[in-house]
Amino acid sequence: MLQWDRDALIWINAHHNRLLDAILAPVAYAGELGLVWIVVCLVMLIVGKPGQRKAAVMVMLTMFLVDRLIASPLGHWVYRQRPYAAIEGIRQIGFSWTGSSFPSAHAESVWIATVILGSRWRRLIVPLIAFALLTCYSRPYFGMHYPADVIIGSAMGIAAGFAALGAEKLWRRRLEAVRQ
Repeated sequence: MLQWDRDALIWINAHHNRLLDAILAPVAYAGELGLVWIVVCLVMLIVGKPGQRKAAVMVMLTMFLVDRLIASPLGHWVYRQRPYAAIEGIRQIGFSWTGSSFPSAHAESVWIATVILGSRWRRLIVPLIAFALLTCYSRPYFGMHYPADVIIGSAMGIAAGFAALGAEKLWRRRLEAVRQ
């Protein structure tokens, strides 16, 4: 498995071109420290309707909880050096992080947002999925993560997004039961 992961990274990272660089660089930078989601959620909180504000809080709370309670501890437990630092010749574009490559926080956060926001605004689901896929591809493309880091981060984000939606549904049912 580790050999496949390394080979896939090297193949993806070796196939650069100007068009992909131009598309993927802004996508990758937008996800640094969850910046794109912080901005989107702040706008929703400031000018949004009550349902939009609720979705913004849900996205940010889910991202925070998953990062602090699951991803960060997992990254310390399964420390993995970043590909650009571990493998000679890997082309790296982006911030030079010293933390664990595993799991990919970019992948985690983009899928949390895709699941939660896409569940509320169905017309956005295709652009959200496209953005998520581009984000995930950008991580090994720019030498920041191995493909397995991205796959695990994506799985965590999708699971967390659906868990948040499930928790919201339970919360709503309990409130309705209390009101009756």
